[in-house]
Amino acid sequence: MDIIAELGSNPAPHGWPLEDYVQAAALTGATSVKVQCFRAEHFPEWAQAEKRKVEFPRARLGEFARLAHAYGLAAGASVFDAEAVELCAQELDFLKLAAREQHDYGLGCLCMHSGKRLYRSISEDKAFMDYGYTYQGGAVLWAIQKYPAGMIESILTLLHAARLFKSHGKRWGWSSHTRGWLDVTLAARLGASVAEKHFALSADDPEAGHSPMPAQFKRMVKRINGK
Repeated sequence: MDIIAELGSNPAPHGWPLEDYVQAAALTGATSVKVQCFRAEHFPEWAQAEKRKVEFPRARLGEFARLAHAYGLAAGASVFDAEAVELCAQELDFLKLAAREQHDYGLGCLCMHSGKRLYRSISEDKAFMDYGYTYQGGAVLWAIQKYPAGMIESILTLLHAARLFKSHGKRWGWSSHTRGWLDVTLAARLGASVAEKHFALSADDPEAGHSPMPAQFKRMVKRINGK
């Protein structure tokens, strides 16, 4: 199972100490590590000032990939624009389309033609029926676009998603935004081949509310692996 440690904006306030986060993710047993490659201008004007503070420094994509590989991890990024697709395809192992981009057909086509493994997050049945495709060994991941997402809602949604994916014979995954990890271990039991979970090193990290610390993430990985 591919277990993706999503760094999100958590390293940003600390000056993007990439090796600290990548090394810690590797020690938990994660198989991949991921960042988000967006521009603040992609978001509504009222959100841009805060988003600008946590933009991933694109000039460091190569460094991020080298660190991930040095620690035995695959490296990927969520992409939100054509430049990000091009840069990440040059440096990283896989691309991800976030649920907020699930109806962006143009961006999806760019990703599909990048030659990289493609993961797609979706949050509604219509997106699955319209764009439930993957590329180069990727998968469609179901996500709830709440931060944090409630555990009960997540489990009920997961059960629905698992039935839908299985009925169509799709390779699938789960992108978790809960405070815990019961939903992630259940996804593994239901046959998910990919699990994505945010990852933090400090309680002060911006997304710590839905990002397990290393010890908790490691326990999650062990449960996924049946240990």
